[in-house]
Amino acid sequence: MPKCEECKNFFPWEDNPRKGDCVERAVDPRQAYYKAKPVNADQDSADCSSFQKK
Repeated sequence: MPKCEECKNFFPWEDNPRKGDCVERAVDPRQAYYKAKPVNADQDSADCSSFQKK
């Protein structure tokens, strides 16, 4: 069972390392940008489509 903290896309917060942002690069016809969503470090990421082992 992989956890978010084991993913390349997880960036922990400085004030609380048990939480962080899941950051994904998105591309549309005009531009590329990054999407971030807050997650817990110990959250199960088995169903995550963007999970990449560190």
